[in-house]
Amino acid sequence: MTTAREVPDPWSGSRSTPHWVPARGLANGLNSHSWAVLADLAEAQVYRVLFALIDAGIAAYVLPVRTTVLERGDPEVVWRLWVDIPRYRAAEDLLMELLRYGRPRRRPKPVQGRRRRPRVPLVRKPQ
Repeated sequence: MTTAREVPDPWSGSRSTPHWVPARGLANGLNSHSWAVLADLAEAQVYRVLFALIDAGIAAYVLPVRTTVLERGDPEVVWRLWVDIPRYRAAEDLLMELLRYGRPRRRPKPVQGRRRRPRVPLVRKPQ
């Protein structure tokens, strides 16, 4: 039987985060002696990634970082992911698996009201 995970709450008054995580950051509760930046995450990915790293036993924390908006639709704030240096490659592999295959792709919906031509396979006739 597994125990329920403690969800980090950035707005609670008393938190049990370690002293090395700044007040605005979130940690997964595992300790490390050295840290390295792995990726910048969107806000929607933060908890999923932290919980996956907990399950793998990899220490990690995230901090919000302001960015320069270059194009329309770019986020103003990203969450920078720091991971344990000795487990860096394992965290990198886990993150690639999680973000690449973690969510099914949505198929684009056809435009309503327009009639699409049927696709005809291209077949080369033998001469």
